[in-house]
Amino acid sequence: REAVLDAVADTATIEVPDALIDARARELWERMIHSLSHQGINKELYLQISGRSEEEILEEAKPDAASALRREAVIAAVIEAEQIEPSDGDVLDALSEVAARENATPEQLREQLEKNGRLDELREDLAQRQAVDFLVEHATPVAAPDEPEPEAPAEED
Repeated sequence: REAVLDAVADTATIEVPDALIDARARELWERMIHSLSHQGINKELYLQISGRSEEEILEEAKPDAASALRREAVIAAVIEAEQIEPSDGDVLDALSEVAARENATPEQLREQLEKNGRLDELREDLAQRQAVDFLVEHATPVAAPDEPEPEAPAEED
């Protein structure tokens, strides 16, 4: 699934503005710092440990940020082009496993999500999954590139 999405994103003609890449790189950085804060590591300590500046880290994050944005753009384009819209049945199917664990019905969970204003988030997530499923179903398998064989160590006499 990841390889298919990456292959499509790599060949898609998508222009991602630098400002958007910069913003996503900063978002990735801030998420990481937030996550580390739960382990007692603040930004200053992380910078000290890593031996890099915040600017260097942000610069290093740009390729990942650009890749993530390209993938999101491809998924959004597939959703639009294929008019993907999860049905109520899709929503209930997605909720069935959680409902079983919480001794509730999928319908009850759906109502709860709707009351909390989170049903659209679930529908969006399902649409994204369905878009990736569409790409995978329509992908043409290719052989993996041959790895060069490692050279045998020279024998010593």
